[in-house]
Amino acid sequence: MKYLLIVMLLACGAKADETKKKAAAAELAAKVKAGLKHADLADGLEDKTVTLCAGCALGMDGEPDHTIEKDGYELYLCSGNCKLNYEKNLDKNLAELAK
Repeated sequence: MKYLLIVMLLACGAKADETKKKAAAAELAAKVKAGLKHADLADGLEDKTVTLCAGCALGMDGEPDHTIEKDGYELYLCSGNCKLNYEKNLDKNLAELAK
């Protein structure tokens, strides 16, 4: 009986952890979507093409040669190095654009 109780408690804990992970993933996805929309509007056009460098916090022009595609958006980064660094944590970086 004691063993069964321990197994049940562990199962409940695992379910709670899974629920938290799903909620965190959904929250990150919503923030990424908001970040993409914010970045898209930064140049005054809503066209799913981000022409300002997201890696430089939209502070300078991006180049089509350094493009990242995400969820139907094209993001132009200013350089190959900026692109490489931005891609390392793409979702986290995009989520931060919405702040």
